[in-house]
Amino acid sequence: MTIEAPSSSSASDAGNAYYFAIGAMMNPNSIKNRNIYPISSVPAELFDFELKFNGALGFADAIPSKGSSFHGVLHLVDSETMARLDALEISYKRVEGQAQLYDGTMVTATVYTKDSFVSTQKDNPPQQRYLDLLIEGAKHFQVHEKQIKFLESHECVPRPQPHAFKSFGPAAADAPLMSYENDICPFNGRDTPNLRLAVNGKVLEIFVKNVEGTLFRNSMNFYRQFGQRVELTLSRILYDPKYGCPESLEECTREQSAYIEHILHQGSEVNTSIDHWKVIGCILQEYKD
Repeated sequence: MTIEAPSSSSASDAGNAYYFAIGAMMNPNSIKNRNIYPISSVPAELFDFELKFNGALGFADAIPSKGSSFHGVLHLVDSETMARLDALEISYKRVEGQAQLYDGTMVTATVYTKDSFVSTQKDNPPQQRYLDLLIEGAKHFQVHEKQIKFLESHECVPRPQPHAFKSFGPAAADAPLMSYENDICPFNGRDTPNLRLAVNGKVLEIFVKNVEGTLFRNSMNFYRQFGQRVELTLSRILYDPKYGCPESLEECTREQSAYIEHILHQGSEVNTSIDHWKVIGCILQEYKD
């Protein structure tokens, strides 16, 4: 993705706005995977905020803090892209911050932050997957070396080894063989009371009314936008530099599919939906290996 310094007038043109990215949206692959195409992207420093990793999975948060600063990526986006970002960052609110480009130019930028940083969940270090994609993005956009070293030296939760991947369990011996078009896709949890997903050769089902909380509702938005083939959706939304982002299921290895199932299981533990998922069938799946 080309790094291009925005002109002083470009933010006001046709409703364009600056957006300061601090997490996955610093990574060019994550941006593309979410169908976000900035007009320009440059490294910058955000003032009066500090970077913290919060929550059960240790995601990055920009926390207001007078006198603090950190580095990230400043995207110039149009109004339609800003609306898509709002939909993706639905659990955050938009505030203004002052960012400085590396040529000294100061601009006002949108920063996504939270109403409250008091959580009922224990704050954990970021996952290795998450830190790796932040580092990859920071290097790509030539973010200040100080920030890259901070990320590289930060504590993280290592990737699990394949033998430790979590699973929803096998399908029953007499489980039906299902098709994506007829047995999974129509059950989207919006037009039907149940949501069905296909992952690692299994079909999972959940009745959405049984799960409360915004975290689960937010995750449903991803499947509505990107489909109910979990390997293809989560490899985009939760991009991992180790495994890449397959364009088709045939590009997925058995390890990657098992890893995506692990990620889904882990997320279900966090959003408290884990006890409501059931394996109801099988689906044919060809693996790369």
